[in-house]
Amino acid sequence: MVRMRFESPSEPSLRDKLFEVLKNSRTLASQDLEALLQCAAHMKDRAIVEQTAKECGLTLTQFQTNDVLELYFDIKQGRHDLGYISKGWNDPGFRVGDLVEVPKANSAVLRNQAYKLLSFCATQGVTLTIKEMSGGVEIHLDSVIYMEGFNKKVFEQVLHHLNLCVEKAKELIG
Repeated sequence: MVRMRFESPSEPSLRDKLFEVLKNSRTLASQDLEALLQCAAHMKDRAIVEQTAKECGLTLTQFQTNDVLELYFDIKQGRHDLGYISKGWNDPGFRVGDLVEVPKANSAVLRNQAYKLLSFCATQGVTLTIKEMSGGVEIHLDSVIYMEGFNKKVFEQVLHHLNLCVEKAKELIG
């Protein structure tokens, strides 16, 4: 009988390192599996976002990930800020949004124009959240792209409609 010898590379592979961590884990196997699945999803989702942004001629900056966010990037085209893209660990898709800051001096104008802005953005598929701050008001504009529909064409359309809403907010509120 001939036995085959398989030699390991001198440097342990990433897989070997992960197996070592799992072997020494003090958590349940189901928790380990969940963590590995989240890591795999994160890597896949990040690659999809980065590739799609590249296809669109966009730059992604300020990458973040934490307990709440699977990923977050600011979106730029040249020197122009176009908003952000984010995804929570349990979200079924990506949130593409932007923030418009309204100084306290323009709060009354915002109150008078809020319905027009809300109506306009609703027709663009963009939601608004208005948050009062000590120095004024923040308007958060958001759209969602579900995983199955995330591609270059949809991403460009969502960014276009989001930009229309940001411009409309600036036009109405000043």
